[in-house]
Amino acid sequence: MQRAKGTDRILDILEHLETETRPVSRNALAKALNCPRSTIYSLVDQLVARDWLTQDDSGTISLGHRVGLLGLAYSRNARFEPVAREVVQRVASEAGVVTEINIADSWQQLVLISATGRSRNYLRTVEGSRYPLPITGSARLQLADIPRDVIRRNIPDEDFRLGSGEILPFETFCAEIDQARRDGHFIARGLIDRYVGTAGVPILNRHGHCVATLSIILPQADLDARQNDLLDLLRRGADELSGYLRAAVWPMGDRAYGHLFHDRVGVGGAVGAR
Repeated sequence: MQRAKGTDRILDILEHLETETRPVSRNALAKALNCPRSTIYSLVDQLVARDWLTQDDSGTISLGHRVGLLGLAYSRNARFEPVAREVVQRVASEAGVVTEINIADSWQQLVLISATGRSRNYLRTVEGSRYPLPITGSARLQLADIPRDVIRRNIPDEDFRLGSGEILPFETFCAEIDQARRDGHFIARGLIDRYVGTAGVPILNRHGHCVATLSIILPQADLDARQNDLLDLLRRGADELSGYLRAAVWPMGDRAYGHLFHDRVGVGGAVGAR
């Protein structure tokens, strides 16, 4: 029983650090996981010794190189991701703009695959980046099936602050989710930056659920001038990927969708969604 508990703690540590954008202290980690400091110190020492974590000169910790090797091993056996990367690269090349595949993970937007188009604008994204759901157009598509009370309970108030500093009302967010469901796409302007626009379409699994989105990020003026053509290009790419998923299983996408129906860790005492 003690071993199982220790295993759970190790997984909690790795999963928490996967969401962090900078190294953290052991004390901060213990507080975030509501775990005794002595336990965290002991487990972190073991993980550092085996290169699952790395520790800098100041004592803060982050994921180690063995985690990266594990990701490479996953990539070698993944089937959907190589197909998806080809589609993203093609759309980016044809549209000339930043193109992404995004999933909802731990109630955040995760950039899973990204490619930069030929245009010389300042917009760039990094695979593995995370953003609050309300400031992304993709969330309007990903949350279409999720009960409103679950959404309200799992998205912190601070996540509704837009790039302009304004607060997005929850009712407006829900109305935009409903609109995205009806339209089958979502166009967003000024969510992250007042001059930046995004467009996205759903990638559907064999059950017709939105497990990811194919989206583009570009200057608003460019989006205004080419909106219909860009949506057509996105739909063709998403249809290709959805067609692939009608005949194949994508565990990562199915997991991301399924976990949206459960509370994130630390909300309502639930432990279902990570």
